[in-house]
Amino acid sequence: MNKKETILPLITDRNFHVLRLLTWFGLLFLCLSFFILFRGYKISFLIFLSISILLLNANYIIKEYSVVGNIYLLPDKIVVKPTVELEMKYILEDLKDIEVFILGVKGEFYGGRAITTKTGVDNSIVFQYLGESKSIRFLLKQQQVSQLSEILQTWQLNGVKFKLHNQSRERFI
Repeated sequence: MNKKETILPLITDRNFHVLRLLTWFGLLFLCLSFFILFRGYKISFLIFLSISILLLNANYIIKEYSVVGNIYLLPDKIVVKPTVELEMKYILEDLKDIEVFILGVKGEFYGGRAITTKTGVDNSIVFQYLGESKSIRFLLKQQQVSQLSEILQTWQLNGVKFKLHNQSRERFI
């Protein structure tokens, strides 16, 4: 048996409502800042504009996820370990409709002339196991890209049927 494996951080949503609320307040402060500018108060405009920029970029200050464990991608199975005691093993032969969604690598720039980077948290593996749909979200960092690419190539060589949805700039297969 080949000893290849990829270990990815298992994540869960956190602070989603707080971040959404901060974004709305950021938009409100942005509108107020331009209203204040048109009224002639340039100093107040700069203060409100600064606050709105901070609020709109809160997701870079407050993490929108929590790392709760690890996912082990092996040539013949997927092992999900949310805690030290709990471990779920999924043999690839028993899985149906496997889809791997790579929406970004942490630190990767968005397209064009964007100055912000992706957080690497919108990645997942979705599959059917015993008639039940499973979705596993993971964090993808730059140093894990080659390992993930290697394991996906191994799956492909072993005849595992899966769909890769890659919206990252990295190549995986």
